[in-house]
Amino acid sequence: MLNYAICEISGKQYRVVPGKVFEISLQKEGEDIEANVLLLSEDGKLEIGTPYLKKKLAFKRIEDTKGPKIRVSKFHAKANYRRTIGYRSKITKIVLPVK
Repeated sequence: MLNYAICEISGKQYRVVPGKVFEISLQKEGEDIEANVLLLSEDGKLEIGTPYLKKKLAFKRIEDTKGPKIRVSKFHAKANYRRTIGYRSKITKIVLPVK
């Protein structure tokens, strides 16, 4: 039984627990995700990769959404210059199925 794992997805490392939903920032949409495993804890035994293990974990994609809006403002004093832009990052919710 898998207790937890440390995986690398899109250049970032996540601590993964089976059955727990978590959010990642991913640009491509559609298919399920397969991740490289850095550390694996099964029944109290640790496996540490150099840098990765040969196993890969398959995640099920639940939802593609957008994150909260971030507003950025520019202002120059005494020049009547004001600009405001916004940005919303793409967020994907995924889960590691329980076996």
